[in-house]
Amino acid sequence: MKKGLPFAPACTSKFAGLCALIFICLKGYPQAPANYSLVWADEFNAATLDTVNWKYRVDASGASYQRAANVVLDSGKVRINLKKETYQNKTYTGGGIITKTPRRYGYYEVRVKIDGGYGWHEAFWTSYLSGFDDPNPAWHFLPGRIEIDCFEHYAEYAANYFTYGTIEWAPIHGNANRDYQTVVPNLSTSYNTFGFEYTPDYLNYFFNGNLLKTIDTRDLPAHDLYLWLTAIATKTDATDSGVVFFDYLRCYEISAENYAVRKTPFINYLDSLRGTTQSTGRDLWIEAEDFKQRNNWVLERESNVKVIKGFTSYVAGRDSLELTASTGIVVDAAATYTLWVRSRDYTTGQGSRKFKVLVNGVEATQVFGDHGVNGYAWENGGRFYLPAGPNKIQLFDHSQYYARCDKLLLTTDTNFVPQGLGGARNAIHETTAIGTVSTFFYW
Repeated sequence: MKKGLPFAPACTSKFAGLCALIFICLKGYPQAPANYSLVWADEFNAATLDTVNWKYRVDASGASYQRAANVVLDSGKVRINLKKETYQNKTYTGGGIITKTPRRYGYYEVRVKIDGGYGWHEAFWTSYLSGFDDPNPAWHFLPGRIEIDCFEHYAEYAANYFTYGTIEWAPIHGNANRDYQTVVPNLSTSYNTFGFEYTPDYLNYFFNGNLLKTIDTRDLPAHDLYLWLTAIATKTDATDSGVVFFDYLRCYEISAENYAVRKTPFINYLDSLRGTTQSTGRDLWIEAEDFKQRNNWVLERESNVKVIKGFTSYVAGRDSLELTASTGIVVDAAATYTLWVRSRDYTTGQGSRKFKVLVNGVEATQVFGDHGVNGYAWENGGRFYLPAGPNKIQLFDHSQYYARCDKLLLTTDTNFVPQGLGGARNAIHETTAIGTVSTFFYW
């Protein structure tokens, strides 16, 4: 279990007998989080698939075509057969099933034994799509769209390695999170449980009853989701055959009263990621996505925050306007402020994704995106005297290579060092200070 994250504990000895009985009834597998109640499940104990509640995944994806014929019920499990065969212009066939009824908030869990063979991609995931074969998908009318990947085992992964994450597809595109997990069990020789708890405030990922991660959903689109259990070929040289077994799918819900209690530690944890957000002076927290003129800086989501990103390839002679994002920030009292910038860097290729910041036309001494941390970190940009009223802030895409900026801070406290995600936006943006773009020289 990841240290520092809240988790509903297992049964105490006082209730051991009751827990044992429940486990027997539920095939002895991990329980749902505390105070969740089972509302629907398929244990796959019938002779054939329940097509009232399920539809087959039928589509071409990757190197395979997904066929209904590859999905059968076998000894209390749904078996997806993976085959090397020519069908619908594909050289492999896979399969999957999709719930016909979409669901929203709750806890969802599967128990699965993957194939693990090279070239095959197995997953328990959710989508706004009811299937790629839907001629009139309801998602056309959704203002925002997300996908939750409870687990994905990619074609080239080892049998004890998987990924999980949440993707926002619209209105902006990017990962709320994308994480990778190495575990002790061999996922292809043993059954393991994967679950996720989706709520209006947070999303929890679980493996074998242990909490892997908590992410913030308060700024993500919310809508109903279809549940997908699938296996497809993504490599043209995948192994000739294989099989994936899903033992069950279980869906749970929690009452509003119980949720009001349960959510508190998770929200407290997420809010703690901001770090200390108040100095002893005046602080202006500036979100990069709020810049009035972004020009060719594009909005995207990464690591559960919204950021703006510069060009992805260098072209000599690009116009300064294309490379510059600008905004006007209203300062309520003239003073000398320290500039801090939260930027993205990598341990590999450190400092290759850089950008500059200018305050009222004066360039900061620090070039940002060169901190050497694999992820986002705060960098000190030096001190600037700002008069009362509107002041111009500019970001200049110095490297033209995946520069990313999340947030800026202007503070009068010379001793304050921002940590984590930083404070909530409180700066007033306006356009009168923007004016024309300065001329930059870069090489």
